Amino acid sequence: MSAVTPSKGPAPTHRLLYRGSLSLHDSYLPLDGLSFTAKISDMHSSPALLNNPLALTLESMRGLPLHLLGTVKVKDMWIDPPGDIFLDIHPEATLTRIYFENVFCLTPITSSNGRTEYGVRVSLTENNDPDTPDLLIYGELRDASPGSEAPIPSTSSSSPKTLHLLAARILPGPPPPPTFRLPRPDDPTPRRPPPTFGAKRKRDAIGFPFDLAPGPSESGKRAKTNDKGKGKALSKGGDDEAMRKAAAEVMLRMPKPGKTGAAQMNVKALGKDARVGARRDKDAFKVPAVPARKGSSRSADHGPLEEDVFGTIGGEPPGVVVGDAAVEKENKTAVKKAVTKSLGKHGITKTHAEFRELFQMCYHGASFALRRRMTTSIIEPSTIDHFVTAHVNMYVFDAPT
Repeated sequence: MSAVTPSKGPAPTHRLLYRGSLSLHDSYLPLDGLSFTAKISDMHSSPALLNNPLALTLESMRGLPLHLLGTVKVKDMWIDPPGDIFLDIHPEATLTRIYFENVFCLTPITSSNGRTEYGVRVSLTENNDPDTPDLLIYGELRDASPGSEAPIPSTSSSSPKTLHLLAARILPGPPPPPTFRLPRPDDPTPRRPPPTFGAKRKRDAIGFPFDLAPGPSESGKRAKTNDKGKGKALSKGGDDEAMRKAAAEVMLRMPKPGKTGAAQMNVKALGKDARVGARRDKDAFKVPAVPARKGSSRSADHGPLEEDVFGTIGGEPPGVVVGDAAVEKENKTAVKKAVTKSLGKHGITKTHAEFRELFQMCYHGASFALRRRMTTSIIEPSTIDHFVTAHVNMYVFDAPT
C-alpha cells in the first residue's frame, strides 16, 4: 500500500495584520469581529509591506482594542494613497455588521472615485494622543471578481460592483510624493571588492606544460599568406587553435595542487579585509581592563580616577530619580485631556489647522508650571484646569491693541 503524498495548497494571498474589536467611549459593548488584512499579490503595485506604516502599526496593536471616535466626511480628510488594507467583519458579529451597514449602505454612493460619503474615525491610543495619527475606515466600490458570489439581479447595464471596506491613515496635510528610500542603519555593510575584481585575465605561456609554438605546416601557411596581406586574420585563427589545444590538454592532465608555477589565490583568505575601515594590523584582540569600583582595593601607582564614556569611575553614585512614574503618567494624561477639552470649548478640534501647534504650546506650558508636583502626587483637576485655561486664553485670543 503506497502512502498518499498530500498536495501542496495554494500560496496565501492575504496577510492578517490585526484581529480585534472597537471599543466605545459611552458603552461597554465592543464592536468585535474585525479583521484587517493586506493583499500580498498587490504589494508590487502598492507600497511595500515593510514601508507601509499602517500595516506595521496594526501588527503592533495585536491584542489591544481600537477606539471608535465617530463618523467624518471622507472628502474633508487627507489620507494615505490606497495601500489595499481591507477590513472584514465576521458573519456572526451582528452588532458590528449593523453599525457599518447603517454608516455605509443607507445612502447611495455618487462620488467619482466610488468612495462612500462618510467614514469611521478610529483612534489607536486610549487617551486620544494627538501625536499618533488616527485611522479612517471607508467604503469603496470596486469591480466584482469572477470568483465572488452571484450578483443580485438588477436592471442596470453596468458591470456589477462590490463594496469593499478599506483602512488608511489620516494625515495632517496632503500626502508627500513618493521618494527614494534612504539608507537605514540595519542595511548590510558595503563590501570592498577583491583586488582581482574587474581586471582582465592574462594567460601566461609559462604556466602551460607544452609549447604553444605552431607546427611547420602552420608556420609555412602563415608565411605564405603574409605575402597576400591576410596573415593577420589567419594568425588569429591559429591562436584560437592553440588555445583550444591548451584547454584540451589542461582538461586531460589536471595539475596537482601546489605544483603549478603560477600563483594561486587563497580561497580561505577571501573577505578577510573586506569591510570598509577594517584595521590592517595583525595585533590580537586585547580585552580592556575592568574599571575599579568604589570600595575596592586600588594601588597608588594607578593614578587618580578618571571619567570615561561610561561615566565617572568611582566617586559618589549618580543621583536617584525621585518620584513615581505611574503618578507622572496619570498627571500628564490629565493635562492632555484638559487641554483638548478646553480647546474644544473655543471651537478648535483636531481638524483645525492650528490644533497641533496650540495643543503643544498649552500642554508644555501647563506641564512646566506643574513640574514640581508631576511626580509627587495626583494633582487636583481644578488646579490643572486653572493653568490650562490660562494658557489657552493666552494663545487662542488675540493680543490687546
